[in-house]
Amino acid sequence: MIKPKMFFSTILLFFLLFIPILQAANNNNIIDLNGSFSENGNLFDLDNLKPGDWAEREITISNQTDHDITYDMDLRHLDGSEMFYQQLSLEITKGDDVLFHDKLSQFTLMTDLPLLANSEDNIAFYLTFPPESGNEYQGLTTNAEIIITAYDDTETETSTFPISTDSQSTSDSLLPNTATIMFNVLLIGCILLLAGAFVLLYLKRNKSAEE
Repeated sequence: MIKPKMFFSTILLFFLLFIPILQAANNNNIIDLNGSFSENGNLFDLDNLKPGDWAEREITISNQTDHDITYDMDLRHLDGSEMFYQQLSLEITKGDDVLFHDKLSQFTLMTDLPLLANSEDNIAFYLTFPPESGNEYQGLTTNAEIIITAYDDTETETSTFPISTDSQSTSDSLLPNTATIMFNVLLIGCILLLAGAFVLLYLKRNKSAEE
């Protein structure tokens, strides 16, 4: 029969030996990623965008190792409207440094971004639907993703952050159409001018008849 003291001592020894091993196995990531995300976990999940709308997000990249590493950042269009994707603008900053500021379609792979041992980078993302955008973007949807890949001498670690956007549909509200507005103004002006001319002609004829 196993004595209670020996039984509990064996269990205690098991935890003392194996829990540190399990913790080490769970903490061997090269980087840790945190940030401000949408409720569904996407980096951006934006609905009913109108020209001039913008949103800001942030990702904190923490080096979990005791040595320097590097990481790459890429952007990939997944599906949806290519035209809408090409119209959206993105600015990426790290502190006071602007890493990228252009249309999504102009993004090129950023490589070998350094991250010192036990340090972190705060990367800010500003996504904008340019205010000059016209009616042709109404109701369109596009999906993309930010890809961050970290490297050290022995390992590679990749994380993806989805971007989902859709513009305001035509059933919600029409964007201003300057040509249509001008045409309507001219048409109303012509109608009022003709009506005024008929009124003047009518009054002139009545005056002549009375004389």
